[in-house]
Amino acid sequence: MFTGEHERLLDEKGRLVLPSNFRRHLQDTAFLTKSLQAPCLMVYSSSEIEKAAARLTEQVQQKSVAADAQRRWAASITEVRTDTQGRIAVPPKLRNEISLQREAIIIGVINRAEIWAPEEWSRIEEASEGDPHESVWL
Repeated sequence: MFTGEHERLLDEKGRLVLPSNFRRHLQDTAFLTKSLQAPCLMVYSSSEIEKAAARLTEQVQQKSVAADAQRRWAASITEVRTDTQGRIAVPPKLRNEISLQREAIIIGVINRAEIWAPEEWSRIEEASEGDPHESVWL
């Protein structure tokens, strides 16, 4: 399970150190993709990317999601391997998609991790602070 919030710095080659508790769920391979709903990158394990792809394929077949959404999402997926220091290389195109510079926030979202530019993550946190329905599920 991916949980928590972690501040990280990208190195000069665009590599990001994953939190150690995330690395054990990813083993040596992770799948990076842009989110179709938020200005962030999603980090999936092999099994979770397959589940997400199956859900999206089903939605396209039911015509509740446009086929172009599936195309855009699949085209954005990049398989990355962690190095001996637990780093993954975030491709420039994906970094540009979310305006990711040197600083990053990595959050756990139960079945995946997300990589955010700090300004965008702050905006999400501030917007949800006043939501009275946010804690209903607790």
